[in-house]
Amino acid sequence: MTDETRLCPDCGAGYAGEDNYCRQCGMYVAALRTLPVAAAPAAPATRAIEPVRPSLPAPVKKAAAAIAVGTALQVGFGLAGKYMARQAAKQAVSAVKPKGRATLAKRATEPASVVPEPASASAVSETLIIRRVWVRRD
Repeated sequence: MTDETRLCPDCGAGYAGEDNYCRQCGMYVAALRTLPVAAAPAAPATRAIEPVRPSLPAPVKKAAAAIAVGTALQVGFGLAGKYMARQAAKQAVSAVKPKGRATLAKRATEPASVVPEPASASAVSETLIIRRVWVRRD
């Protein structure tokens, strides 16, 4: 115990240095204590925080690059193929569908013996063949 007396900043009453609260007003005074500052230990010579990893061998880097390019090409051609198939289907449907009201008026003037096709009928035929060949060379 020390005989060090300090004054409370809130009420001005004296309190002992080891008190946590003022005895007069109850203010928390432990936070006002000054703590001794310990000297920081000397830092060692410059040292990497994380060990440096060795680089990958050149064949591994080339293989990883080839796989990435192949994957990108496969995805790109897949998307392009889907887009082209969709466009071809749209063109096929538009070729089969009659165009506007002019064709309806033309049908009305045709003889009644000819049965008109329904306006909403369409036919689309699509054939898609995919062949994958994997060649493994040792």
